[in-house]
Amino acid sequence: MQPIPHSEHSERLETSKPLLKRSFRRYQPLAADALAARLLQFGLKPADITRRPLRLQPAQVTQIHTHLMSEPQADAALVQQYMQALQPLGLRHDWDTFADAINDLAVVWVDLYAEGVSITAVDTLLSAIAVTLRFTPWVSQSKTRALQHCLAHLLIESAARYDHTALEFARRHHQHSHLPNGRMLIEQLQQLLIFSQAEAGLLLISFKLSSTMLDGHRHRMPEVAVEIIKRLQQSLPKDHSLFHLDSYEFAVLSPQLDHNVKLDLLSAKLRRPFEFTVNVNHQLFSVSPVIGGVCRDATHKKADDMLAQARLALEHADTTYQAFATYSEALSLHADASAQLRQDVLEAFENDRMALYLQPIVDTFSGECMGAEALLRCRNAHGEFIPPPVVIEVLYQQGLGNMFIRWLINTSCRLASTLKQKIEQPIFLSINLTADDLINRELPYLLAQALKLWDVEASIFTLEITENGLLVDEDTAVEIMREFTSMGCRMALDDFGTGYSSMSRLRNLPIDLVKIDQSFVRNVAHSAQDRAIVQGIITMAHGLGKKVVAEGVEDADCRTIIESLQCEKIQGYYFARPLPFEQFLAWVEHGQTAAAPDLVQNQQATA
Repeated sequence: MQPIPHSEHSERLETSKPLLKRSFRRYQPLAADALAARLLQFGLKPADITRRPLRLQPAQVTQIHTHLMSEPQADAALVQQYMQALQPLGLRHDWDTFADAINDLAVVWVDLYAEGVSITAVDTLLSAIAVTLRFTPWVSQSKTRALQHCLAHLLIESAARYDHTALEFARRHHQHSHLPNGRMLIEQLQQLLIFSQAEAGLLLISFKLSSTMLDGHRHRMPEVAVEIIKRLQQSLPKDHSLFHLDSYEFAVLSPQLDHNVKLDLLSAKLRRPFEFTVNVNHQLFSVSPVIGGVCRDATHKKADDMLAQARLALEHADTTYQAFATYSEALSLHADASAQLRQDVLEAFENDRMALYLQPIVDTFSGECMGAEALLRCRNAHGEFIPPPVVIEVLYQQGLGNMFIRWLINTSCRLASTLKQKIEQPIFLSINLTADDLINRELPYLLAQALKLWDVEASIFTLEITENGLLVDEDTAVEIMREFTSMGCRMALDDFGTGYSSMSRLRNLPIDLVKIDQSFVRNVAHSAQDRAIVQGIITMAHGLGKKVVAEGVEDADCRTIIESLQCEKIQGYYFARPLPFEQFLAWVEHGQTAAAPDLVQNQQATA
């Protein structure tokens, strides 16, 4: 992709201070009568000001100016404005003019306060009133002190009001970009739903950054976010509002959108500037927007509901690798089903409705059961099975991955201990590990503890991984795999042939066993291409000193072909489906290669 030429005249994003000053009239001017009422609270009246001249102390004014200029956070121009604003207070004038002078002084004061001058400087500014502004000598000192206290109170009050406004600004704007945030989006969207009958559309935009940027240029990420915002702002019509929700997530609130087609057109317009790379300080970065949108309709009463629908559309676009998706009722139905499924998994885990079923792995030539793969089975409250991949995904997404792997290891070791007691020949167990497990440095320690607790040997276990699981952090994964092999465990590469760069990786991984994916094995008797693939995998694995398991053997013809290709082990429905532990023991006792008649029905039920 070619970069968009960077314009030196592109509008710079405004900082928080100008934005804040626009959102808060730095000092809300007091009308002359309101100021008179404030004076009365301190025992003064306008006549005390207009009939008796005030005077400034020139020496003190100079000293204050010198002190303020030494403050590192004090802007020189603002200091000068403040000193100039003091001068009119020493003149004789009518009450309205005096009120204007006080308001002018307060405006500059808040500007100085907003610049972040130090506490010492703030005290000095307030004391400026006390040491420079006095009634002429023949007026009582009590009136002088009352005037000083009144004006100091006004300035402190305006500073407090500025702090309150700054806090409200921070609550409603993004910390770095200072764009309106999610809180402001909810407020504005709710007002639109309540007070306006106009149509509106809501877009959520999530940006994915190139992996090369994430790896080597993290310090540039805030600058890339600034460039993203510039391009979004340049693409938005004037009556559209942009909100910054998260680091690289934004929302656009669009009025007068009454159809999904218009939403799609707006989405295309927002995506177009990102067809080119982002140029930040002569470094090019690729950012890809994913957008989900929803149009307002009569059912929308709450902003949260409309935002949730837009997020469903965004998640759908992301998971289906689309650039844009609009909300539909089908997405809600799918989300409801997913939420129920997630709840079923969590309840099953909490109520111990999970078990490990064993599917036999048979020696090709002797026909004896040499091992079994431990496969997860989970039931909901109605006794229905939940697909194992869904169970694993939910548990790890919900932060229960560590608890699950502890359960898996301990359950596997308990079953291995029972097998050791009840079956004379040694039977190894295969356990499937996820990508998250492969970067869990505590896992070898947990397995060692469980082996000791259940008095079983590490050599009984084969730990199965997939190539795709190595993509998260291959260096850490290989390191942990070597720890397992040093303990005596064997490692197997599952679903071989479906991952990335299988052959080049197999040579360097500490793998003892290769499991050919069943998608190649199942039709080997009817597909010359599948047979060639299987034969090639077996030959290559043997050449590297690895043994091979063929998964998905479902009939006698398939078994005969696999046997002719010199594959050592077979797994599949031809021998048995995954069985509950007690049924697995019974299957072994009934001769292994043919399922006992009373087990056939159970095998069908637990497939």
